[in-house]
Amino acid sequence: MSSAPLRVEPEVGRKDRRAFIDLPYRLNRHEAGWVPPLRMGEAKLMDRKANPFFQYGSAQHFLARRGSRVVGRVAAIENPRHNEFHEDRVGFFGFFDLESDPEVAAALLRAADAWIADRGLGPLRGPVSYSTNDTCGVLVEGYDEHPTLLMPWNRPDYDELIRGVGLVKAKDLLALHVSAYEPIPERWARVIQRRMERGSTVLRRIDLKRFDEERKVLKDLYNRCWERNWGFVPATDAEFEHAADDLKMLLDANMSSIAMRGDEPVGFSIFLKDLNVILAQGPRNGRLFPTLWWHVLRGLKRPLTTRCILLGVVPEARGGAITEAMIAHVLATSRQHQMPYSECGWVLEDNEKMLGPILQLGGEVRKRYRLYESPTPRLPVA
Repeated sequence: MSSAPLRVEPEVGRKDRRAFIDLPYRLNRHEAGWVPPLRMGEAKLMDRKANPFFQYGSAQHFLARRGSRVVGRVAAIENPRHNEFHEDRVGFFGFFDLESDPEVAAALLRAADAWIADRGLGPLRGPVSYSTNDTCGVLVEGYDEHPTLLMPWNRPDYDELIRGVGLVKAKDLLALHVSAYEPIPERWARVIQRRMERGSTVLRRIDLKRFDEERKVLKDLYNRCWERNWGFVPATDAEFEHAADDLKMLLDANMSSIAMRGDEPVGFSIFLKDLNVILAQGPRNGRLFPTLWWHVLRGLKRPLTTRCILLGVVPEARGGAITEAMIAHVLATSRQHQMPYSECGWVLEDNEKMLGPILQLGGEVRKRYRLYESPTPRLPVA
């Protein structure tokens, strides 16, 4: 490890932005569990003009250096919509990556803490990059499998590095696998069917040919279903349209569904093809060209395992086995297309209304991600 003095400085200009984006590729290039995200996607996410988050939120990126070597990065984040919605004063950190060095961890998190303190915010919570609608958490269990699309991966020492600075667990996020090889017991199938019929509820596919219309339905359901879940912030029109446009090509229309009670949408599930299956087999630099684009194009035409990124039911329709029916639909479709499992996640560790049906239908917790928070408005003094 270099003996050069450590300094943490705000990101300034294009050269620093390239260094900020590049760091995880350099740190993790030999880590078998890490799946390199597409650099173009990372750059677009951080683009203040392209990402609708910056229509109301703000962030400052920091780089830690020893001499000329970048040894860590972090973003300090203000999310006014979160604080207005939850009547809170939380400041966030995200994009937390570093060499295995407690001094670097402390310097980065204290820089983020100082930035949010200047805005009258605290405590410090994260990592979220930039909001809970983006990549969240630190992987603390489940290192024997690749992460699925838009889920993080990090070395096992991150938990110790963060706790060493004085942050404590705020909440765990769970990823569950639902195996297509576990048939639903006939008793459960009958119960689900009976309760769906009693509520005059059916599932229909998402119509990609009418996607602009479907997107309005999905946005309304999204903001109604999650109500005041811990950490949830309703999506703006711009945010939802931006995300929908980005993810449309990955949407698995066979798996996804909208629950209809008469003419009224009352629930939905969104399953995405797991692009990470393809990216894990490609080059480690995250560059789409010159060769990776061909593998992505071909791979997306084949059946892929999926990740359920959203599954919800409006409050007035809960208790009608709609969640169970959507999961049962996924299991049947997975068997039909010979896909071994789908991943559901993330789910809050204490969201029993969602975890219960998944576990009852054979779901198994396979990965655990952790969000941290300073125990007081300010990080403890070193």
